[in-house]
Amino acid sequence: MSVRRRSRHRRRRLDWRPWLALGVAVLVVLWSCWRVWNSDAVQMRFVYMWDYQQDIVTYSRKNKVDPFLVAAIIKNESNFEHKAVSGVGAVGLMQIMPETGRWIAEQMGLDEYKDSDLYQTKTNIRMGCWYLGELEHEFKNNMTLVMIAYNAGRGQTHEWMEKAGWDYDFNDIKAIPFPDTREYVSRVLQDRDKYYLLYKDKVR
Repeated sequence: MSVRRRSRHRRRRLDWRPWLALGVAVLVVLWSCWRVWNSDAVQMRFVYMWDYQQDIVTYSRKNKVDPFLVAAIIKNESNFEHKAVSGVGAVGLMQIMPETGRWIAEQMGLDEYKDSDLYQTKTNIRMGCWYLGELEHEFKNNMTLVMIAYNAGRGQTHEWMEKAGWDYDFNDIKAIPFPDTREYVSRVLQDRDKYYLLYKDKVR
């Protein structure tokens, strides 16, 4: 075979045009999939679902708390599974500890309250919204501190405030010393903003 014929043969084997066309097609498919996945309808159906919306809105407004924040808390605490129980024993949609539930019930005057009531969606939301309202009052509506307290406890939050010199203007999430709480606060506040964007025109 002559050098000329070998050169022509080599050029045919290295033709990049089919690969370019394939690459473009793959990018178009990936872009289309990304657009579909990030559409409001898909995000609301598979990522930012909002079950029990009416109860959440009702009890949020009654306790003067943000319903979008409550939805974000439930998403991160239980993913809207009303039978959820954590490894430390927190129960229900808003993952309320039984002892905290008893204290909340006493403060709210729920005389017939039982620990098993935390599995009831409406009761759990009602008590969780009341508790969230108390935390907002205690921590002067600082949402970073409120979320720290919801996750790590009120006492722990005050301890960190005293030790680190935080005041009620604190908002440096990266300064939270416990990684799980740091990630929790960041996720909840980001999800709250996403719920607002998706549902602000849909909440009755």
